[in-house]
Amino acid sequence: MSVPIVETSLHYFVIYCSKLGQKEGTEHEKILFFYPPTINIGEQTNSVGISEAYVLFTKQFSPGQPCEFIHTKKNTLALLNPEEDIWMVLSVNNPTGITGKDNKREYIEDEVDDIILKKTIQQIYQTWQTFNGSIMSLASKTSYDNVKKRLESFIKPYIQQIQFDQLDLFTSLDGIKFLPLNKNVYLTIFGYINSVDLHFQSTLSSFRFGLVLYKDNLILSSLEQNETRILYNYLINMVKVGPDINSSNAMMVKNNSNNIPIWQTKGINRTGFMIQKDSLPMVWLGGKPQAMIVYEQKDTFLLFLIDPSDLPQLPFEELSASLVQNFEFVNLTLEQHYTKKANFDEQYKYIYFNQMNLAIRSPIKPRGPELNKETMKLLNEIHADFEGGLSSEIIVKTQQDRWVVAKKIDFREFYIMFDNKNSSILEINEEVKNATTKFFKFLFTD
Repeated sequence: MSVPIVETSLHYFVIYCSKLGQKEGTEHEKILFFYPPTINIGEQTNSVGISEAYVLFTKQFSPGQPCEFIHTKKNTLALLNPEEDIWMVLSVNNPTGITGKDNKREYIEDEVDDIILKKTIQQIYQTWQTFNGSIMSLASKTSYDNVKKRLESFIKPYIQQIQFDQLDLFTSLDGIKFLPLNKNVYLTIFGYINSVDLHFQSTLSSFRFGLVLYKDNLILSSLEQNETRILYNYLINMVKVGPDINSSNAMMVKNNSNNIPIWQTKGINRTGFMIQKDSLPMVWLGGKPQAMIVYEQKDTFLLFLIDPSDLPQLPFEELSASLVQNFEFVNLTLEQHYTKKANFDEQYKYIYFNQMNLAIRSPIKPRGPELNKETMKLLNEIHADFEGGLSSEIIVKTQQDRWVVAKKIDFREFYIMFDNKNSSILEINEEVKNATTKFFKFLFTD
């Protein structure tokens, strides 16, 4: 395989409504959002037309399963139909490399992973839907022109922060890091949260606790699993709570004076409400909007929800005082557990994922130096095999003499890497047995 010299990059992203622009010459009216805007309207319209043609053609062979991916020499496309008549298409440029004596430039068509693109386009829609509701619902309440303006102001900044050449196995798994706590600490935190809930619910029945995080680890959640995943990803990957809390590209959603959600740069604030009362964003959970309140107490982050009609009556100063009183000393205990987990994780390079509770555990930082291009591509391919039910255990030695061992047992996936280039496959297999027996035995038991 050739060595990539031009990495994967965004070609275009489009959202269109298939029921619009039905008359000849009005096809461009289907387009609700297109990025980048440097592509002229004619090419934009052609891109939509080609996508529609592929969908209609493949529907003959699979009526119940619409086309999800398109592979061409130059591009790989992922298609999503999240709502009736609404389609999203994400097209990326395949990487290129130099091959042959004449240094001819060639496209590397198998470098882009379908599962990663599918997960990326799903996350784009889920983030939009969480803060804006469905596209068609917004169109029915306002107009398609308003939808276009909202998509432009919300989706554009989100797309611009995605590093398409850095998407990896962590993107595919889309898991949640949990912080292991002993029973007493867990019950103490649960008791504090419950007391806050009961106190404010006595006068404001819609007030409720949502999430508690310590750095980039989830401690408690009262939300449904997918709601937890979406808000966790928003706080970790966009707001950059946790180890990247001082990141210069941290963004968060707030409502402007017209009550429309917009992105803004997050300031450095380690104690207090992340967004003030008059700018709180609405999140659509369970089909209805709720005001989202995020409170920072050093490295602890608490998320609460309340019906917009009850928000004016919520005493923010009293809520803040209650949280400071209960959580100020908890940070030290949580830091001890966080450090203990980090020390344990340093002994091996591994990734563990449980599909049932979305728990992911790994000392490897996403897009970190441990995942070079070769290893990243290999892990993606193994995960695809697991997803397709093609295998349950794989041992591979890479061209760089790294051993990669992967196992799938029921709904659990486990990947572990060794840089022992002189070890035999039998020695590596024995090393895996020792590691799983000594440190990871609990991962494969209920």
